[in-house]
Parts: sequence; structure tokens; C-alpha cells
Amino acid sequence: MSNKQELYIYMDDSGKLNNNETSCIYGGLFFYNTNEINNFINKYRGLINKIKCKYCKNDITKCNKKCIEIKGTTRLSNSHRRWIYNLIKKENNFGVFIDNQRVYTKIMESKASRGRFIDYSQKRIIKEIVLYSIKTNKIDPTKELELYIKIDQDSTKSNGYYNLKESIYEELVNGISNFDYSVIRNPILKNKLTVEVVHYNSKHNYGIQAADMMANYLHHQYELNLNKNIDISQSTDFIEVKLFLP
Repeated sequence: MSNKQELYIYMDDSGKLNNNETSCIYGGLFFYNTNEINNFINKYRGLINKIKCKYCKNDITKCNKKCIEIKGTTRLSNSHRRWIYNLIKKENNFGVFIDNQRVYTKIMESKASRGRFIDYSQKRIIKEIVLYSIKTNKIDPTKELELYIKIDQDSTKSNGYYNLKESIYEELVNGISNFDYSVIRNPILKNKLTVEVVHYNSKHNYGIQAADMMANYLHHQYELNLNKNIDISQSTDFIEVKLFLP
């Protein structure tokens, strides 16, 4: 049996870290091998292909095959949205819930500081996914790990500081935590770690599209909690890994 292990994380955001919005969410899915990914993508693609024509504004008799992208912000019927969510919820899901109103003013007023906080938030949730994977025996910390982080390209454009690859390696292998805190923690992984961060146009990647749907769902739920004090524990209890910040 090979000592090499794989972890694939698909991530997107909903809401932005600024004073004009109440909250910011990073959410998505994670998998442990390409077979898991391919099985999910085949099901997700099949579902999207089944419903997408219903949301196309073009005359179906003049179809040019340039289909719209089904996103979290697409005005879907309740049944179609439920089909998508039910499929995604069967996989491993995660969410970072950021309450913008609780983030320090000095961070919110600086684009560079907001970028560092986003980097910190993404690093933290990836660390939590790795810890969860070790706890559930999906990952052995003494064996080699290849970590693939796949992010929507639009979710990083406003980030003034983006060094996720290096900071993830430091956190997992060297045990360093560094965001306005001088903290050194014990390393989590004890063997070779390879980190690859890839940015995708969501229109061409079903995994990122699914992450967008999940982030949008979590954002809606969190807004209900923050603005109307609605308990969302039941509506988010399927999430394997959650992180609330700050």
C-alpha cells in the first residue's frame, strides 16, 4: 500500500469582508481521492444538464450550446435548488463563518489587512479539515500527503495579501501560526507535504460551481442567524468542518 495520501479541497466565497456587508463565508467540499471527485462530478454534471435549459433565455430552437452557469445566485426553483443541495450535502462539506461586525476596525479599514485576514481564515479552515481527516482516520499524519486546494479565481481578486500555499505549509509542517499573533504550535504532519493551490474560472469547473452553491447556502443561513437571530444549528448540522471567526 502506498504511503502517499491525497486531499482535495474545493472552495468559494459568498459575501465580502467589508463594512457594507454583514458577513463573509468561505465554503465548499473536500475529497480524499480522484475517484470520489469523479463520482461526484458525474452526478453533479448530470443534474445540472437536466435543469440548465430551463434557465436559458435563448430560443431553444437556436441553441448555441453556450449554456449559462448555474450559480448560488441563479434564480432557481425551490425544487431544483433542493436537488442540488441534497446532492452536495452527501459529500464532505465545510464552512468558514465570518461576522464582519466583530472583525477589528483596523482590519476592516485596510485592504491589505483584510487580505491577510482572508488568508488567515482560509488557512485555518484547511488546517481544521486536515485535523478532522486525521481524527476520522482518513489521513495518517505520519504518511506523505498531497494537498490540492482549488479556489474560484474571483474570490481572490480583492485579497491584498495572498500567500496561501506557503502559509499552509508552515502551519501544517512547521507549526507556525502568524496573523497578528506570535504563536508557535506543534506541527500536525510528520512527513512530506506537497501543497498545490489552483485558481479556476467556475464556469469551467463543476467542483468550484458546487462550492459556490454551498457557500451561498451557508451565507443565507448565517445572515438569518445574524440579522434575525434564527438558530441555524439544524440547517447546518450536515457540515463536517465549521469555523466561526473572529
